Amino acid sequence: MLFVELFVSKGALDPGQLRRVAQRLGTIDELGQGGPDEDREEVAPRSAAVFASMTQVVVHEPETWVSEEKPLTLQDPPRCLIRVHVPGPWRKDLSESVIGYATRIVADEFTDGGLPYRQPTVQVHVIGVAEGSIGMLGKVTTSNDIVTMLSEPYREDAAQGRALTDPMCGVLVPLGVGATTVELDGELYAFCCRGCRAGFLAKQGSTAAQG
Repeated sequence: MLFVELFVSKGALDPGQLRRVAQRLGTIDELGQGGPDEDREEVAPRSAAVFASMTQVVVHEPETWVSEEKPLTLQDPPRCLIRVHVPGPWRKDLSESVIGYATRIVADEFTDGGLPYRQPTVQVHVIGVAEGSIGMLGKVTTSNDIVTMLSEPYREDAAQGRALTDPMCGVLVPLGVGATTVELDGELYAFCCRGCRAGFLAKQGSTAAQG
């Protein structure tokens, strides 16, 4: 995730709430699971720092917002639109987690936190940016380039056998306490998050069934 736009109907959240939402939307640990706080896991800290350096969150509070064919007033239920721009190849795999975590973060600040789950007051758009259309450091940056940047802090660990490549996303994952791993047929695999681990196991099960 590189760029997040948060649109909130005027007066729906106070300045402190807006700052909290914006900060949480830009935190990779929140994105890693998409579920409740107690189910979250921390991403490798050096990779998380790289992620933070390339992530931008912008908040918009439009003067005019029309919904249900009429301008919203302070008496209407709050509305929110979140646009999350990610590299195109990541969009499909990230959409479910992004929608879950973004909705939850906003709902946590609403007086009626269940409203976004009963009415479509919060919309999340996961927008895939075409390969070759993201630029950082003055040059085109592909999804593979971003994976390389996230992995770079652990190159030496990998050379020393202290980090493995996540077979799903390609990011280097340091081994140790708290690492998300699985052993299959005597081979150890490490994952940047439980989502990648679940996807890998599902893929292995599908392959075994086909075989």
